[in-house]
Amino acid sequence: MIPGSQKPSRLADAVTISQPTDSAPTPAPARGYDWPGLSSAGLVVCANVLVMTGLRIPFLGPAIGFWFLLIHPVYLLCTTAVWRGSPVAERLGYSLTAVLLLLMSAGLAANTLLPLLGVQRPLDPVPIAILGDILTVSVYLFRRRHPAKLAWRAQLRAVRPQESRLLAGSGLCVALAVLGANRLNNSAGDQVSLAALGAIVVTLFLLLRWQRQIRDGATSLVLYLLSLAPLLMTSLRGWYVTGHDIQEEYLVFQLTAAHGRWSISALHNAYNACLSITILPAELAQAVHVDDPYVFKLFFQLIFALCPVLVYAISRRHWSGPVSLLAAVYFVGFPTFVNDMPFINRQEIAFLFVCVAILSITNTDWSLRRRRLTFFAASAGVELSHYSTMYLFLGTLVVAWAVRQASALIPRRWLRPADATQAKGTPRTVTARAAGAGSILVVVAIMLTWGDLATGTAGSAVTTAESTVSGLLGHSGSAQSADVLYSLLPGKGPSAQQVLNDYRRETVRQAASAPPAYLPASVVARYPTRAVSEPSLPLTGLGRLLSDIRVPVAGLNSAVRLAAAKGEQLFVGAGLLAFALVRRRRRQIGREFFCLCCGSTAMVALITVLPDLSVDYGVLRAFQEALIMIAPVLVVGSLTVFRAMGQVWARRIAAAVCIGLFISTTGLMPQLLGGYPAQLSLNNSGSYYDIYYMHPQEVAAVSWLAGKPGVLPGGVQAAFSSDRFNFTAPSEVTGRQFIADIYPPLIRRSSWVILGYTTVRSGLASANYDGDIIDYHYPAGLLQSSKNLVYDNGGAVIYR
Repeated sequence: MIPGSQKPSRLADAVTISQPTDSAPTPAPARGYDWPGLSSAGLVVCANVLVMTGLRIPFLGPAIGFWFLLIHPVYLLCTTAVWRGSPVAERLGYSLTAVLLLLMSAGLAANTLLPLLGVQRPLDPVPIAILGDILTVSVYLFRRRHPAKLAWRAQLRAVRPQESRLLAGSGLCVALAVLGANRLNNSAGDQVSLAALGAIVVTLFLLLRWQRQIRDGATSLVLYLLSLAPLLMTSLRGWYVTGHDIQEEYLVFQLTAAHGRWSISALHNAYNACLSITILPAELAQAVHVDDPYVFKLFFQLIFALCPVLVYAISRRHWSGPVSLLAAVYFVGFPTFVNDMPFINRQEIAFLFVCVAILSITNTDWSLRRRRLTFFAASAGVELSHYSTMYLFLGTLVVAWAVRQASALIPRRWLRPADATQAKGTPRTVTARAAGAGSILVVVAIMLTWGDLATGTAGSAVTTAESTVSGLLGHSGSAQSADVLYSLLPGKGPSAQQVLNDYRRETVRQAASAPPAYLPASVVARYPTRAVSEPSLPLTGLGRLLSDIRVPVAGLNSAVRLAAAKGEQLFVGAGLLAFALVRRRRRQIGREFFCLCCGSTAMVALITVLPDLSVDYGVLRAFQEALIMIAPVLVVGSLTVFRAMGQVWARRIAAAVCIGLFISTTGLMPQLLGGYPAQLSLNNSGSYYDIYYMHPQEVAAVSWLAGKPGVLPGGVQAAFSSDRFNFTAPSEVTGRQFIADIYPPLIRRSSWVILGYTTVRSGLASANYDGDIIDYHYPAGLLQSSKNLVYDNGGAVIYR
């Protein structure tokens, strides 16, 4: 089905996906014990015992703890009548984010009030168990007051053959993803991980082929499992904390867990102001009792995998199942989802709240008051979870409001037929008021209350805003991130050596400002640095076969990746033009959603063309957030581009292009052919592996260094991604640790210098400047001539 064609009504959708009805169940004669209720009560008691005693039962214990703190409350809330008329995927989204917001806000309340009552560690096991009990009882009583009639058992018995095959296949994808990551961690091959990606592609193909025979509930579950698999392929790499932002996230989590209490004064930075990576993981850790890294590596991914399902639900507001499914595939297949989102846990939680905010705004079956209250609650969740996501979300709302005001000059272009308005029950103009100027002011108030008054961490946003205004006026001379090379908009990305040269000049000026603290400039000048290109994987047998017939494999991989980046932007532009110019499609989605899509697209464009924004917030991460709204527009744009092929072939080609880009961007095609930089989820090599993967030798070096006196006063220096070397043991998390870069001009006379596994084994190090990561040959002779070697375990060395 293409946009604008006939699609099922909301009531038909609800019946198709086995939606619980909102009427109270008819009383039935008592027939024995309530075994499901007794079982749930027994599990709650068991969970309390496990949480309070700290008893660890492999696999079963973490599952019970996660069920107790999150899954059970979500289920209870999901099966109430409060989400009346909403399909099951939306119910899950509303319920999950409501529970997450309750956990963060209730944890904050306990963190603030319990110390006044003499409980100095309000995030210890006993308070968390009591908090979980209160949450469970409260939601249970709410459910009793607002019950919904359930029909799950009947629907499970009605599972169709295609649905059972898809569910089995998607479950197999998750199992293969976990096994593949473990094999790579044990230095084995990539065969199982490749099988996982191949199984994902096959399952997606079958899901698209059988879409008209699959109910929305089954589609949502299959999509959840297919989204979880690539997340786990990346998040489970390494036995320790692996990734970029997750290192700092893990530090503030450990800081909270070590003190049994969250305090912004313990470490006054923006990371510590995110309750999604401080209070929330501390609560989860007390419930699941696993090694702390797996709170992020596993349980956060189980939560975030619902985000593509919510993208699918947003698209189903206006489009058919196949279009909505392709939108979700574009969201999952975007490189940031697979390669980076498992390392940005605070943004994962924030994205869920953004999805719910959009769902609430566009829910025309709700009253204006209900939509606004849900929207405000979701906005508060975004702010408590992640500051940057909130800034982009607010910018999207402001631009959408401006576009809506401009479109009001030609209101006839947005009028819907009278019969369509009556069928929906609520005019689209009411939807627009849900995110009007007053609502935007409330969002601003939420942001200022938490970011400025409560935590005082909004200063970076003010600085960025000032630099943005300067950039708009043409007064900024900052370099842009290299990611702008993938944009259609004009943006000149510097070469690796240019970035490294700029970084050297900047660090030399920094050292000159305090010469006694650094090594002599004359000594450093004898050790230049040369940038190196990231190596590519060797050609595989298939790659060599293509090369023998004169197919340039490396160029093919690069061309497909570049075509994916620029092609998706072209599709978005074509989709927006189609909605603006074609009345039938414009009326299909209404003014509100169109303006939101314009706002998100404008924010990505703004970040692309302004240097400071492209460095501070990242073009790719901004586009990933924008895809929450514009993914279906992208699909419609591809259908528009291929329209000349005919309606049937346009659908086929659009689906083939989507799956083809997914095969490339997830790493399957480069891994099968070679000739492209290695991806962490599939290799024990590559840039991410060299920079972010924590090796046992590095852990041993940090443990040795942590026990030495005078380390914090003397300072520690390590290569880029130095957060890997933070002290994270509970007795050592003080918030006073500072680790600087080891780039030659920055070497201090009195510091401890760590050379990690990659530098020791290959002689390479990395630097980060203006948002770009540059690999370079590290001049180890500088340290050998100016410092003493005090530790060497073959994979990490320490100088003093």
